[in-house]
Amino acid sequence: MKYLLLSSAFIVAALSSAALAEERRIEITVGKLTCPSCSFIVASALRGVPSVEINGFEDGLEEGQGIYTVSFDDAETAIAIIIGAVTANGYPASALPEIDS
Repeated sequence: MKYLLLSSAFIVAALSSAALAEERRIEITVGKLTCPSCSFIVASALRGVPSVEINGFEDGLEEGQGIYTVSFDDAETAIAIIIGAVTANGYPASALPEIDS
């Protein structure tokens, strides 16, 4: 009986957190994009983060800067993890204010 109650509690908790999950969209500005392979490396890093999908890319205001629009499930990843995936490859990155879905 004890195990039945404990396992039921875990199931309820898991379903509750899944119900609270939300898809979010953000824009990430990335610097030091000096060649086509830079964009490929950044895109590969973004795709390596769970649930992240690249929705678009546009040139930034400054030379060598790009803005990636990405969507992700906030139950699977966080903005800091997405930014960290890009900066781990040597590219400065930051999130712009969130886009309304």
